Amino acid sequence: MVQSTILGLREQDVLAWLLDRGLNVLEGLVAFLVVLVLAHFVRRLASRVMARENVRTDVAVLVARAIYVGLVALGVFLFVTIALGNAAVGLTGILVAVFVTSLGLQDLFKNYVSGFYIGMERTVKIGDLLESGGYKGVVTEVAMRVTYMRGEEGQRIVVPNSKLFTETLSVSKAPDGWGSAGIGALDDASEGLESVRR
Repeated sequence: MVQSTILGLREQDVLAWLLDRGLNVLEGLVAFLVVLVLAHFVRRLASRVMARENVRTDVAVLVARAIYVGLVALGVFLFVTIALGNAAVGLTGILVAVFVTSLGLQDLFKNYVSGFYIGMERTVKIGDLLESGGYKGVVTEVAMRVTYMRGEEGQRIVVPNSKLFTETLSVSKAPDGWGSAGIGALDDASEGLESVRR
């Protein structure tokens, strides 16, 4: 009796290997789903705690998202490690992916980190008159990545937060009636606050 082979392996060995890998993938998927549920729970808990402690809404959202993304990344690592059955291979693949991604997103990360520090230090506030890098305007919104200003003639100026964090700023109180057509320094403040609350 001749046994059939696939690439020199017996069919029984191939089926056993496929079953073993399938179980590993299933276990990894269960681990990922558990971590995903945990990430949702921890994000909500962190948001509630920060709301109770009166942390600024935009900062609270950033921290909650960072916690969530960190836990999801942990879940992906667990999935890959369990599915492949080898922690070294999973870790190496994830590190390579993180390295390549970080090179592409370096400026974006720099703006978000700068926005986080600007929010924590409160160096720039809605209604301040800023002058930096040849631009001058009244701050209408401080977002996590960029800061929006209204120029003297009413134009909207968008400044990456990394510029505000690394360059010299002149910060002063805006004069009454700043901007064209009677646009005051704080006319857009309610819009800015509303966008931060979302």
